[in-house]
Amino acid sequence: MIASTRLRVLVGALSWSTALSTVVAAVMGPPLPPSLDDLWSGTAGFHLVRTFPVNSPALPAVDAATRVVVVNGSWFLFGRADMGATSACQSGVITTNVRVSTDKGATWGPPHPVAVPDQTSVCIYADGSGFYDSDAETWHYLVQQLDVGGKGGWTLSHFSTQGVSPFAKWLADPMNPVVRGGQLFSKICAGAGKHCPVGMVDEGTPEIVEKVDGYFIVTFHGYDYAAKAAARGVARTIDFHTWDVSGGGLPGDVIFSAKDCAGWNVSWAKSGCIGSGEASVLRAPSGYLYEVIEAADVALTCDLKRDEQWWPLGMVRSKTWAASPQWEQMRQTPFVGGPSGGEPHVGCSIQYNALWQDGPNGSTYFAFWDVSFFPANRSTPAQSWHLYELDWTNTVSLPMQWPGPPQSNGTTAPDCSTNTSCQATCAGYVECPTDGIYYCCAAPTTCSHTHDCVGHPGLHFCACN
Repeated sequence: MIASTRLRVLVGALSWSTALSTVVAAVMGPPLPPSLDDLWSGTAGFHLVRTFPVNSPALPAVDAATRVVVVNGSWFLFGRADMGATSACQSGVITTNVRVSTDKGATWGPPHPVAVPDQTSVCIYADGSGFYDSDAETWHYLVQQLDVGGKGGWTLSHFSTQGVSPFAKWLADPMNPVVRGGQLFSKICAGAGKHCPVGMVDEGTPEIVEKVDGYFIVTFHGYDYAAKAAARGVARTIDFHTWDVSGGGLPGDVIFSAKDCAGWNVSWAKSGCIGSGEASVLRAPSGYLYEVIEAADVALTCDLKRDEQWWPLGMVRSKTWAASPQWEQMRQTPFVGGPSGGEPHVGCSIQYNALWQDGPNGSTYFAFWDVSFFPANRSTPAQSWHLYELDWTNTVSLPMQWPGPPQSNGTTAPDCSTNTSCQATCAGYVECPTDGIYYCCAAPTTCSHTHDCVGHPGLHFCACN
């Protein structure tokens, strides 16, 4: 009897606890999604939501430099489209467009032009950043510009349009280019104790991070070609015409340099990490600024030779716009890729990352492109855009893995004597579904014979039968 009474009391207590939890949940609402603070502490992680192969029907006419701006629940994706070379623009024509998703990136509308070069004076508008100023109900887009013949090197130009919708006519700023090569770095790097050489130029991959006290805060990379030094700077502007590199909480120095990536778990080239390229910054509810940033060795250009260049992503944070190397390093370096992250050891295999939040209390998202220079199977996409969401359940180990397709090893000749040896020794082992023949994709000259796989263009590799 006593045991039965105790059991009823225990069950009653549990029922009361469950009821109380239900009431609290009803009053308080569901728990907020995790922020980058939780990622940093290891209690949350990014999981892959979806992947868009380059120029797929689901996401056409965009192949790089993608950034998402969220306004009233809609996602506006800005990105570039490479159009190829013309007689006037031997280095190629690149345009920038915008499109919208109303279902958190599951589907996307058609592209709308933002910046289109005239091919008379300008060839390229690429790798920029959009920002919606709700105070003035105005969209801004700051973008790299390259003129015909490369005259003047890389500069920055500004475009804008009025209203909450970016699907209107974008107007070029009459002052374009609003930043000339070296204009900002000549001020940032001047003086003793700076973390960049005075020869740094090519302000590029700009990101309009936030608007504070009427000023737009903008970050950008730079490069000194002679010193092979790269860094990320920060400046502020009211009108995209006048620029401050100090005051108002700015460091008057770069925010990321070679010092920040020197100690990463990467087998850098002999000269070490040279600094940074493109980056994305997001302020968390705690006030921390989180920056996911490219770092590289050898040069800030893509070295396409095997086993020469790394190009991973790292994550750092700071409560202020602190100077390099004062930003905190994440517990694991790099954040994405590197030797432990499955990144191919060839330059620019990871490109154009972006961080954003789906509204003030919404989920945090992260995206970047993989680029496949030596695919084992040439029918796989040359590059894809990968979209991740931060959640509580996915506490994945770091670094995050490179998500691209298998790569050809390029060194060991496959053994095509049997199906088993082919599978064991062939990088990118693939079976043609129509005829059952196995293909080694690394070294055609060593194969017993070659064969075209019907219905799969590009599969003309080693046949193991």
